[in-house]
Amino acid sequence: MTNLAESSPRPPQPRPREVIGEETLGWAIVGASASAAERIIPAIRGQSSLPAPDLRYPLCNARVVGIFSHDEDRARRFAETHHIPHSFANLADLLARHDVDCVYAGGHPRHLAQTTLAALAAGKHVLCETPMALTLGDALAMAHTAAGRGLVLAVNCQRRVDAAIETMLRLLLEGEIGDLLGGRLANIELLRPSLHTWRLRPNGGGVALDRTVHDIDLLRFLLRDEVQTVAAVNTQHLLSDTVEEDVVALITMRRSGLLFQLHDSYILPHDAGGVTLYGSAGTLSARHVFVDDEPSELALIRHGRPVSVPLDNVDTYAEAIARFHAAVRGNGRPIAGSGDGIRNLAVALAVRESIRRGHRIQVELPGRPFDDRSLA
Repeated sequence: MTNLAESSPRPPQPRPREVIGEETLGWAIVGASASAAERIIPAIRGQSSLPAPDLRYPLCNARVVGIFSHDEDRARRFAETHHIPHSFANLADLLARHDVDCVYAGGHPRHLAQTTLAALAAGKHVLCETPMALTLGDALAMAHTAAGRGLVLAVNCQRRVDAAIETMLRLLLEGEIGDLLGGRLANIELLRPSLHTWRLRPNGGGVALDRTVHDIDLLRFLLRDEVQTVAAVNTQHLLSDTVEEDVVALITMRRSGLLFQLHDSYILPHDAGGVTLYGSAGTLSARHVFVDDEPSELALIRHGRPVSVPLDNVDTYAEAIARFHAAVRGNGRPIAGSGDGIRNLAVALAVRESIRRGHRIQVELPGRPFDDRSLA
């Protein structure tokens, strides 16, 4: 019999008192989204305190200063619910605050480029959601602006630091599955009714910009390679007649020439999805890497026999924020830079173009005249 005392959720433990200092990073949240509420804000507030031996209390690492939404009432309610000191219906007012150092650009994809360019112009570092823009021209403008002002522009590709993905990368580099032969990625999950908004409408919606960008990012990260060609089809429409919602794509990589299959869908339930890589000596398969509500798993089959692969699961959002903070403080790089976002976007747009034209598309990647951590 289940012990009710054990099964009931425990209330969150209060954090020790902290001091706000000059080294504390102030965040502005743009977009009163569920992701901001459930993932980003807790990750910011949960960062370890900074050492401050001359203070009675530890120094606060980062705090959320304010929230902006195009809907003033929504911003106010969001601020009250999540204990944010200030809410704004005018983005310029939030960006003008001297206690804001960093901006999380979330919300509708059609606003991301404009939000990011405004934040960079105000001298703020930016962590931008995916896709970082809807056009390559806007994405390049964002990257050039950040580089010209000496600011950090990162793209929230937090799946890279999932425990299964990082372990998969290590085993791949160590040759555990021999020579790589190919693979497949499945980013499939039934779209919840609460998300039947912009994702099912033009100008930012569709599975290619919402999910395929993450497939491409993980492939680029794991293989240290770029996409050469794309051939994609939109299999069916069940939720919307205006955007793609179930896409199967075949892509070839630039240096290796290897072929990979992608399947991204809003309409297929009951499957964990994930990343599978085939090698001459074995197979690596990572499950639950595209979802936030289940810990990821990694299976290794080597010479026909399963091998146990233990994982130390981490909070990917907390790690993404930690590395972003380090980059802002000049102590490292973010998980993914603007160049990664641009290249991921280029492939996602090629997927859409292939669907529209009905044939294979050669992916044209822009040059790299700015400092980033891309893998070209």
